[in-house]
Amino acid sequence: MLWIGSLWTIAGVVPLLFWRLPQAVAGGLAGDLFAAGQGLGLILGGIVARAVPAGRERRLARIAWGLDALFVLLILPVMAILRATSHFGPRSPSWEPFMALHAVSTTIYLAEGVLGLVVVARAL
Repeated sequence: MLWIGSLWTIAGVVPLLFWRLPQAVAGGLAGDLFAAGQGLGLILGGIVARAVPAGRERRLARIAWGLDALFVLLILPVMAILRATSHFGPRSPSWEPFMALHAVSTTIYLAEGVLGLVVVARAL
């Protein structure tokens, strides 16, 4: 439950960052939060994927864990590289690929969170 709870907590905190801080600062903090939360998810997700009894819930937990791995090992590093380019912003050449990955990562994050909620709800 800690894995999915942290996922949804970060999803709730990140919009507040953009509401209260300059966009560049909020974006950096959001990236750090996602990296930390998803890194935790790699560990906890692996534990959950093994601990859930065999059947549908285990398959859902493993899919969510796989999405977490995709997010941490592929998407976040590429986004960090794109963001680290000089003069990163809406007019930089790295902006469009970054925003495309942002859309993909948002979808993956949401799917992981929903699958995790289903697993938690069925476990209770």
